[in-house]
Amino acid sequence: MNKDKKTPTSNNSEIESEIYAVVNMILNLSQKYQNGELKQSFFQKSIKNSMNDLLRINFVLKENNFLLSELLDRMKFKEKYFKAIDIINNTTSLNFNNTSVDSIIKSESSKTLSSSMLELPGITSQITSSFITLMDALKLEVINSSLITNLSEELIKNLKNFPGLEQITFKVKQIHKKITKNIEKLEKNQKLRDIIGDDLYQIYKEFLNKLNMKI
Repeated sequence: MNKDKKTPTSNNSEIESEIYAVVNMILNLSQKYQNGELKQSFFQKSIKNSMNDLLRINFVLKENNFLLSELLDRMKFKEKYFKAIDIINNTTSLNFNNTSVDSIIKSESSKTLSSSMLELPGITSQITSSFITLMDALKLEVINSSLITNLSEELIKNLKNFPGLEQITFKVKQIHKKITKNIEKLEKNQKLRDIIGDDLYQIYKEFLNKLNMKI
């Protein structure tokens, strides 16, 4: 076992309960959909919401350095968990790459996940684009203050659409406040723009690391 990883203790029973509830929700939704009790649109939306919940849980596990596989073994819940993942993967109309959900939700530590591997739908690439566009705009010798403000607002909006990024969103909001508070100084001071750009780049790297993505 990797010594850097640990298994949740009894204090983490809440995580186990969440996994149990979400997985059983997916299985029940699938059964009802197959029985013709649910409309396709409702089923797809519910599966997407459940997938977001699983992503959030996996982020929590990663942040606390917990092993998902050992947690599932302890719960004796591995078979049902992966059955739920298969249901998500088979819901092709959600436009998810089949390997994407496997890589994020099944894998303990994927090391080569590219931006195209996780699409909620397309939000990952939108966030990446927003980060890069804002950082590039800050490098311009002559900047448009309204453009910078709009770009930072757009980045915050995109981050809010992705589950489990609350801390990163908070940090970007702090940068947005700094931008709006110092907008006139920002137009004239390249050094200040570089400082904000550097801070933004660190948050961008944190975002990529959270999703096991490479720069």
